[in-house]
Amino acid sequence: MLKNNLLIIFILLLSIACSKAPLKVTQGATRSIYPDMIGVNGNLAHIDKPWNNDSLVQVTKQLAVTNFRYPAGSLGNYWNWDTGWLDTNLPDSLMIKWVVEQGLTKSKNRYTLENFAEGQKKLGFTPVFMLNMLSQDLDHSVRNLLRAEKLGLPIKYIELGNELFFNLPLEMSVYPTPEDYGKTCKIWIDSLKHHFPEAKYAIIGNYLKRRKRHTDWTTRALAHCDNADAVTYHKYSPAGIDGKQERKKITPGTEGISDLLTATRKSDAKDIKDIQKWEIDLLKNDTAYANFLHTAEHAARNYKNINAPEGVEIWVTEFNMRDDNSALRGTWANTLYIAKYYEEFLNSPVTITNIHNIIGDKFQQIFSNNTLLNHIKWTNVTSKPWTLSAAGIATSIFASATKEMQSATVLSLNESLQIMDDRGNSVSTFGGWIFSSDQSKRIVLINYGKDPLTIDVSNLGNFKTVRMYMAPSEKYITKGFSDINIIENQFTNALKLEPFSFTLIE
Repeated sequence: MLKNNLLIIFILLLSIACSKAPLKVTQGATRSIYPDMIGVNGNLAHIDKPWNNDSLVQVTKQLAVTNFRYPAGSLGNYWNWDTGWLDTNLPDSLMIKWVVEQGLTKSKNRYTLENFAEGQKKLGFTPVFMLNMLSQDLDHSVRNLLRAEKLGLPIKYIELGNELFFNLPLEMSVYPTPEDYGKTCKIWIDSLKHHFPEAKYAIIGNYLKRRKRHTDWTTRALAHCDNADAVTYHKYSPAGIDGKQERKKITPGTEGISDLLTATRKSDAKDIKDIQKWEIDLLKNDTAYANFLHTAEHAARNYKNINAPEGVEIWVTEFNMRDDNSALRGTWANTLYIAKYYEEFLNSPVTITNIHNIIGDKFQQIFSNNTLLNHIKWTNVTSKPWTLSAAGIATSIFASATKEMQSATVLSLNESLQIMDDRGNSVSTFGGWIFSSDQSKRIVLINYGKDPLTIDVSNLGNFKTVRMYMAPSEKYITKGFSDINIIENQFTNALKLEPFSFTLIE
C-alpha cells in the first residue's frame, strides 16, 4: 500500500512539474488614439431615407462604431449635397462604372443631410465628411457643411475627395496631375478653416506606381498642400490562404482581387464547390492558415507605401478582405482576419478607420437581406437580415473596446507564439491591447490559434467582467452574435483563452 501511495505521489509531482505555467502578459509601447477611431464607410445608397429604418438603427447600435463616413467613397465624388443624391447633370459616361451598373443614377432613393443627422442623433457617431471635389465646387461644400453644422452635426473630420488618382476621364480632366490636386486642396482647406478651424483635413494618399500620374502621388500632392492634417489610405486584400496575392494591375472596383498566377498551393479541383471545400479544409493546416493571417497583416502594413510624412496622420477610410468567391468570406476565420487589420492599424500612425461597407453584397458589416452569402456553393448558407456579419463582429469588438478611450498599449506574452506561412513569414497567434482613458480601461485579447492559452494577467490591474467570443474557424456567421459562443465571467488573474477567441475585459 505504501509503495502504491508513493507511486501516486510521484506521478502527481511529475505532472505538476511538467504542466505548463500560465503565460505572462507584458505591456509594450503606448500610443494615443482618438476616442472615435473605429468607424464604417457609410454607403447607404440602396436604402431610401436609411435612418428612418428602425432595423438598421438597432443593428448599427450593435456594430458600435464611433465614426461614420458620409456620403461614402467613390459615390461621393458625384454627390449633390443639396438634394442628397447623385448629380443629375452629370452623364453616366463620366461616373465610375459600378455606380451606373447598379442603377443608382436612375434610383428614386434619397440620403439627405437631414436624414444623416437623424442617424447621428440616434447613434452618437462622429461624421467623417467626404467632400465632392469632382463634380461640385468649393462653395457647394462650404454651404453644405455650414448646413450640417446647423443640423447639429459635429464638423470634426473632413476628407477631400475619394480615389481621384485613378485614370478615369473626369478625374484626369479635373486633376491632370497630383500637383493640380494638391494646389486645389490647399485652397479648399484654407477656405474651410475659416469656417471650421478646429476640424482636421485629409487629402488623398496613394501607393500605386504603374503610371506617371500615379507615381509618388502623396509626396507630389503634399508639396503643394502644406495645410493638410492627414492623408487617406485604402486597402483591400484577398484571403490568401492558398498563397494567392493581390493582383498588381488593378482598376477601379477590382482592388484586392488575387492574382491566380502567384498561388503557392494548387487545387486539382475544377468545380467551385470542390475548390471552396478545399479552402475550408486548408484552415486546419497551420502553414496555410498563416498564409491567411499574414495576408491581412501585410496588406494593413502597406500604409507605409503611401509615404505619409512624419507628423501627418493616416486615415484608413476604406479597407476589407476582397475575395469574391472565397469560401472563407463570411466564416469566423474572416472575423479573425479583420482583427489582424485592426491590430496593425493600432500599431501604426493610423488615427481614423472606416471599414467598407455598412451594407452590400461583398463587404457588409450588416446583413440587409437573406442572400448576402450566396457566393457559398459548397454548402447551404442563408444570412439573417439585420444582424452582424463575421467582419461586423470584429469591428464591433474593437469599436466597443476603444470607445471614449485615449491611449492604446500593446500586450505581448513571455513566450512567442508563431506560425510560419508558405513564404517563410511568421505570424503571431496572440494579440492584445489595453485601451485607457482618465476614467476607465478595457482590454482586448485574441487567441488566433487552434489551442487554448492560459495567461497570467495579474499585472494589468483590477477589472470586473470578462466576456469571451468564440466559434470554430470554419463556421459561417449568418445571425450575428447569436451564431457564436459567448461566455461571461468575473475577472480573475488567470484566464483561459479558448481557441479562435476574442476576450473583452472591462
